[in-house]
Amino acid sequence: MEILKEELSPADFKATKSNRIRYSRNDFRQLPYFATDFEWKDYSPAVFRRILELDSIEYSDYQLSVCGDETLKEVTLSGKLGMVFLLSNDKRFILKTLRKSEVKIYLEMLPNYYDHLMKYGSSLLAKLYGLHVVRPAGGVKVYFVVFGNVIPSDICIFEHYDLKGSSKGRAENKVIIQERPVHKDMDFDFRFYLDPLVRDQLLAQIKTDCEFLESEGVMDYSLFLAIQIESPHQVSVDKRTSRRTDKEIIDDTSEGSDESSELTLADICDLLDRPGFRFGASLPARAVRAFKKEMGNSRSNRSRNSRAQSSAQECFNVLLFFGIVDICQNYNMRKRLEHACKSIKYDSKSIATVNPKAYSSRFQEFMSEVFLPEVSDDFSDSRVSGASSSNRVSAASSSKISVR
Repeated sequence: MEILKEELSPADFKATKSNRIRYSRNDFRQLPYFATDFEWKDYSPAVFRRILELDSIEYSDYQLSVCGDETLKEVTLSGKLGMVFLLSNDKRFILKTLRKSEVKIYLEMLPNYYDHLMKYGSSLLAKLYGLHVVRPAGGVKVYFVVFGNVIPSDICIFEHYDLKGSSKGRAENKVIIQERPVHKDMDFDFRFYLDPLVRDQLLAQIKTDCEFLESEGVMDYSLFLAIQIESPHQVSVDKRTSRRTDKEIIDDTSEGSDESSELTLADICDLLDRPGFRFGASLPARAVRAFKKEMGNSRSNRSRNSRAQSSAQECFNVLLFFGIVDICQNYNMRKRLEHACKSIKYDSKSIATVNPKAYSSRFQEFMSEVFLPEVSDDFSDSRVSGASSSNRVSAASSSKISVR
């Protein structure tokens, strides 16, 4: 792929490009307004094309995926339903419909967002690949943004989580991805153990990304996290509290992970220094599931009943896919009023709606609780007798880390 070499000018960030897309009527029998013609506008096309090329995505492939007849039909239909998330046919991209005011926020943030991506190649911020508006003939305009999908389409995901670091209103919602629900903070009962050097680098990148969002006046973002079980080496589960579906997934996976070798410090440094390395793309870790007891000890809002459920734990190797999403919500008057109203009823630290500085600090603190440094003696009592002490995050790290 030939990368554009010319520097982007301020005018490129304000540019728009309009086109007309036409399909045969047979392709759109169920389309509202019986339209076959679409008015299509790209915002900042040169900027987004540069971001696509940096991630080695062919612009022609992007067009086929986003401008396909089925995708356009779903986007225009969703315009009647309000804000909607859609998945492209090839599952490489996520489309989110927007209000016109949100488009303005994205455009105002775009120059600094682009500079941030250029400076920090391992940024966890959601990759924005396009900002568009489409209107079927005789219909209404639908604004939408296109993100990269952090979850590869060819892997089996164990659990999905949307994490903000707050508790009020953070119970499971009805969003379904790959036939599994997306859980939230109140359902989160994992901790992930990483090599200390990897953890330090990861938390440093999260801090850098949060500082950028804070400087842009953005809050209410979250870490979208997907877990793939790679090779569990121990399962110690209280049957009364374990989920049957979780146990079935663990039992169906391979148990032959004792022969893996540990990475040296030089190997880890080499991985972190690779061009294009991204933490959120298949990061190996040792996962410990404490059934809310361990995580609940540091969360004041956990009930005593949930903390007393069981001392049993699951411990297994995983690959993590994650990124920071929902990065366009600023602390506007509506959010300020929401904060004032909820603070009367709840602890202001437990609600999601807080000012960008407080949100950034709380989010970083929560991430430091989610990602912990690996210690060889941790949870030694809960491991199956005879399990190798080297079978921890270093074992998972011996698998190939995908580099995008």
